[in-house]
Amino acid sequence: MKNLLVILFFIQLSNLTSQAQWFTQQSGVTNHLYDMEFINRNTGWICGTGGTILKTTNGGTNWIQQVTNVPTKPLFGIHPVNENVVYAVGWFSTILKTTNGGNNWIAIEDGGPPVYGNYFSVFFKNELTGWIGENNTMGQGDVKKTTDGGMTFISSYTFGWPEDMYFKDSLNGIGVSGAANIHKTTNGGNNWISFQLAGSGDFFRVSFINDFTGFVIGGATEILYKTTNFGQSWNNIGIIPNVTGNSIDFLNDSVGWVGGNNGIYKTINGGTNWIKQIGTGVIYTIMAINDSLVWGCSNLGRIWHTTNGGDTITSINQISVNVPEELELLQNYPNPFNSQTKITFIIKQSGKYSLEIYNNLGQRIIEIFNKKISAGEYETTIDASDLNSGVYFYKLTGNNLSITKNFVLIK
Repeated sequence: MKNLLVILFFIQLSNLTSQAQWFTQQSGVTNHLYDMEFINRNTGWICGTGGTILKTTNGGTNWIQQVTNVPTKPLFGIHPVNENVVYAVGWFSTILKTTNGGNNWIAIEDGGPPVYGNYFSVFFKNELTGWIGENNTMGQGDVKKTTDGGMTFISSYTFGWPEDMYFKDSLNGIGVSGAANIHKTTNGGNNWISFQLAGSGDFFRVSFINDFTGFVIGGATEILYKTTNFGQSWNNIGIIPNVTGNSIDFLNDSVGWVGGNNGIYKTINGGTNWIKQIGTGVIYTIMAINDSLVWGCSNLGRIWHTTNGGDTITSINQISVNVPEELELLQNYPNPFNSQTKITFIIKQSGKYSLEIYNNLGQRIIEIFNKKISAGEYETTIDASDLNSGVYFYKLTGNNLSITKNFVLIK
């Protein structure tokens, strides 16, 4: 069986552009949507301006607007503890809570001028214990903590307004804020140690994949930082050129997404290289449920959604029934080449295969495809006009076999 796979791919070392499989969904509102959280693949909430809270229980097929009774309040943070208990916060001293999944929302705080603070972020470890990031009435940044489900709060001061927080347990937490500030507590938020990373601009989101490893991106510096010791130290691991990062979410050390003022970007090598999946529109929050199911919320009521990780879908056309006798990766032709070259490979057994390109440092630049295909012969055309001159490697992997060859690009 001979098949033809034609992939026209434009490769860049730092920014990779493709037409990805992201789709917009109708939210039923036109308000800006600032934050979203899912507790599983089916049930999630979104909050935004105009006191907007939306809920889905069928994986985003339908979004139902819930009654909050705060129509003038912009809501910036939402955190579901479980299917019943959810907290939401916003400007003008607004703290909302539901204990029945949003059928009824209770205003724990509902302040207004002339005395109020603005709440930007919320994180709860369980139904009773949680933290809220605030720009208080004196223009100071602080974190309010409750241990009784919002009946009472105590405040502790930080430097900058906490835009996002994450606690791995009841004592150890990380917060991020403006001027590239990181805040760390080891006593449940009673005290915070603050320090500034290189550069400037707000840190809007922090993403932890386990109790040690997390990522932040600078809103103005375009720099991605990583910690492997829960915030004791942070390393600069690269940049996303010309991208203002509003949100970041990593699944593991390799795969993550950034939502910014000009679209959605994905990395599959820990932030070394990024694929531009959507090139227009502002994304306020990005959330990955798994490597396929990813969500984003945007302005004007737009909700973005992908079921394949946002990757480009390639087509395969069967043109023969001849079955090859072995796995084979042919030398690209022409080689060396200036801009375009073709790679042909032959597989004996149906299964899941991947074809990847690496630079001479051994860093994976791009995954051309990773999917289940039938036995046959395939051909891919690569346009490397945006790649620097040099030696690169292409690797075919599948069914416990792997073959690597190199090509030479000369400009």
